[in-house]
Amino acid sequence: MSDRKRVYNSPLRAEQAQRTRAAVLDAAARRFLDQGYAATTMKDVAAEAGVSVQTVFGQGSKAALLLACVDRAVVGDDEESPLAQRESFLRLVHAPDRATKLAAVRELVLRYVPEAVPILQVFAGAAAGDPEIAEAWAEYERRRFSDQRIMIASFQPELRDGLDVERATEIAWGVFTHALVANLMGVRGWTLEQYADFLVDAIERLLLN
Repeated sequence: MSDRKRVYNSPLRAEQAQRTRAAVLDAAARRFLDQGYAATTMKDVAAEAGVSVQTVFGQGSKAALLLACVDRAVVGDDEESPLAQRESFLRLVHAPDRATKLAAVRELVLRYVPEAVPILQVFAGAAAGDPEIAEAWAEYERRRFSDQRIMIASFQPELRDGLDVERATEIAWGVFTHALVANLMGVRGWTLEQYADFLVDAIERLLLN
């Protein structure tokens, strides 16, 4: 009987654990965005989520919470699978022609930029004052370069004359940053659609024949 009860309750416990984690990460993201990483305490997150401080620590350190929030914003969840293995990214890479690839780029911008850019600003700011976060930021930038290299390589037959994949990736990595989005949308008042159109146009003008 006890074995059957464990089997029966296990999915319920897993679902409850997922809900708790989602609530904690939602609360952490709100606090990080509202008051910054350094000023946010685990007690703040617990109060925001309506759970105990012990429950918050059960989801990891404050740094781990920030990194999970970043992952959720950048790829849609905090699972281990990287962006380069996600269906939306693979659709871009394996798209049959230039127009379809660029449409997939625009789709990624519309889907991820609104949530990703604000938390990336928090992430970058935290990296300036926290060695653990700084190391994670450096890894994030390495991963961003790698993801962009995969994307650029899929355009290889279309790259401008004299421009190889490595140099094209360096240009994309250096130009298309969260800071650019924050300036154009947050400071200059561009809409998300305007930024998406600009990005597609810039890829064509800077990188493609």
